[in-house]
Amino acid sequence: MDEKCILDPQRDCLGLQKANMLEKQMSEWREASRNTHKELFNRMRELEKAEAARNEQYDNIMEKLDRLISWQEAEQAKPKKRWEAIVDKSVWAVLAAVIAFVLARIGL
Repeated sequence: MDEKCILDPQRDCLGLQKANMLEKQMSEWREASRNTHKELFNRMRELEKAEAARNEQYDNIMEKLDRLISWQEAEQAKPKKRWEAIVDKSVWAVLAAVIAFVLARIGL
């Protein structure tokens, strides 16, 4: 760094000082850029992990929702089956009562 100016050897070379300063700045900027990229990639990695976890939760929710809908449809179908069974038995009971009444009238 004790380089002297070619034109005036009694003075320090300002161009060399400026070049050294710029080289130091470039090195600092490179390091800052490297750190920024590292932080950016780490953030992207974390976002991808969070998205994967969210997608897994979504899949689990959808699976549970499908099971819930199937269960609900089955439960809604049960009362209809019971009602149909009650109606069917009632019809048979009425028919049996009518037959018994007719048989009683004719004396059998």
